[in-house]
Amino acid sequence: MKRSVLILSFLLVVVSIIFGQRSQYYDALFLKSIIDDPGSQGKFTVQIQTSKVLQYYFPGLNDYDLDSALMANPFLNPYYITNDGTMSASVSGSKSPELLSSIASLDVTNFADGLAKFLVERSKEELNVAFFRKFKELFIDYPELTVIFPTTTKFLNEINSFQYAAMLPALKVAFQKDLNAFSTNLLNLRETSNYDGYNTNTNIKNRADSIIKLLNTPEGRSVLGAIMVSDGINKGNNAAEIINNLVSDKICTDYPDEIFTNLIKFVDLISQSLRSNEEGRVWITKQQANDLIKDDITFRIYLGLIYASDQNDNYNIKFSLVGSTLFLKDFLIDLNSKWQSGEAQEFKNSFSSMVTAMSVIADNAQSIINSKQQGQQPSILVYADYASSIARFLKLSVNFFPVNNSINPSLKGISNELLKFTNVIDDATNACYDLKSQNYGALVLHTSMMLSEILGDSYNDSFKRNFIKYGIFMANVVEANNSDEVNEAIEAAVLPVGSSSIKRETDFNISLNAFIGPYGGIEYLPKLKIDPWAFTFGLTAPVGVAVSWGNLGKHESCDVKNKKGGKSITLFMPLIDVGSMASFRMGNDSSEVASEVKLSNIISPGLYLYYGFGKCPISIGLGAQLGPQLRGVTAKDINLDKNLYFRFGFNIVVDIPFFNLYTRN
Repeated sequence: MKRSVLILSFLLVVVSIIFGQRSQYYDALFLKSIIDDPGSQGKFTVQIQTSKVLQYYFPGLNDYDLDSALMANPFLNPYYITNDGTMSASVSGSKSPELLSSIASLDVTNFADGLAKFLVERSKEELNVAFFRKFKELFIDYPELTVIFPTTTKFLNEINSFQYAAMLPALKVAFQKDLNAFSTNLLNLRETSNYDGYNTNTNIKNRADSIIKLLNTPEGRSVLGAIMVSDGINKGNNAAEIINNLVSDKICTDYPDEIFTNLIKFVDLISQSLRSNEEGRVWITKQQANDLIKDDITFRIYLGLIYASDQNDNYNIKFSLVGSTLFLKDFLIDLNSKWQSGEAQEFKNSFSSMVTAMSVIADNAQSIINSKQQGQQPSILVYADYASSIARFLKLSVNFFPVNNSINPSLKGISNELLKFTNVIDDATNACYDLKSQNYGALVLHTSMMLSEILGDSYNDSFKRNFIKYGIFMANVVEANNSDEVNEAIEAAVLPVGSSSIKRETDFNISLNAFIGPYGGIEYLPKLKIDPWAFTFGLTAPVGVAVSWGNLGKHESCDVKNKKGGKSITLFMPLIDVGSMASFRMGNDSSEVASEVKLSNIISPGLYLYYGFGKCPISIGLGAQLGPQLRGVTAKDINLDKNLYFRFGFNIVVDIPFFNLYTRN
């Protein structure tokens, strides 16, 4: 019967609308039929069926404002229920309910969206500042970096971490200058005068002394020799000049009896003996080398001249082996005595390989020279071939005597002295190619490998990770073509490893504060009759008042690292939460939000206790809050779950203070 009345009343309403007439009587019957329906709980709501009727009596109001108008009507109020299930209260002469309703219905879409955008960008900025502060601290922990990156060091010392954004163009220039001079800067590690603070800071002095001591070992000097080769290539010296410069450097002159010194002397002797008289060419051609070795008489005469040249003061090559000393002249005498044997043929083959490798270098150098003379830029592959051919020649040369140990078995012992050199020479020459091709990322990796040989155990896993991390960042900034690519380089490198929140560095602080980050916990939905408790996780972005106690874990010490990076404890009282908006803006920073966000959708009171890490903007905390109605946002719609919820859980967040209301040092 009631359903028939409802249908009849609805038809009468439709008819009255069609004929342009309204009847309060039939409208009242219609609303009464809805109230009498068993599923209505004795109330009517603003629905499709009722909105046409109610819009006639309350024209121009949207659903939210219609809620307020119906609640303010003393006759309709008792029979009306809002869409979110809120029961209408009895209306008195007080204006407070109407006022509160109006405040709760304020459109705060732009505010919430703008705040979410700000929090997302500000969280990135906080982490960026932390990244640059840690970058600066790395140079304090490892003073050798001030030698390897002198221009960058000077620049970082002149600016504060928070100024990085304005200084990025200048930083890019500093990065590029240091990376381009990597080989020269690595060689500077051997001089105490290049370490800033060497005479005033004990830690710097001790570390510098340790590095210099390591570089003054036979292995260290052979590593320096490989880097000198790289430095010579970068400076445009020809291969013969590079080898001759090694002989005249103190790594050889100060240690005349070292095996490495005498091997380099031998390579220089062969190099000078095969210089080409052809203009622009370093060494003889491959054909000329083959002709030399195939003609037995000519080759024996050549070796006789090598024997004679060795006897003057410039060479006098000798190898101090276990229990004996082998002079080059003795080796050549033994070779001459076995000239018709298989050992001599092995010598000829290995000598041919070495000289052929020299001619390949000369060919590659000639290709580069010819291209430049024709006004063309040589191919990057030509430079790659040139650098790798030098490495191949040097490895063949320094291993020449161990390969020919059949002539004198004691030569086997030389191999162990060459391991460091042969380990580094490929990385050193590859770094030259990286620099020429402006592949700075690869340059950092090859430099890291050289540092591993230079520093030994001092180049531990932590130092290596940091060197590669910040080195690759420098490389990416240098290679960036615009500001967007620079920002991408920063975002790729940034990790929460250092920040300066004032609450951590002062004794007591009160601030208007925001936090943004992931949460996980238990959520209680009182509206659910079954299983109201459930696990939940997502992004939280609350804003409220933070009361903090800092300087925790710090103490007076001569150790600089213990004078900074205090921890903090914060009691945080959130007022609103725009986590859903922030989550949307994390993945979409350009689309407009189509729907409307009300203030009532983001109010989220609660209480949290946070622990702030030292030298880092990250905090962890436990707490609880009443969840906002806003549960999800897209560019097309806003998802509102009308049921408030209570959440208790754990947060990992970036700390973003807005205003410091009070600070006590």
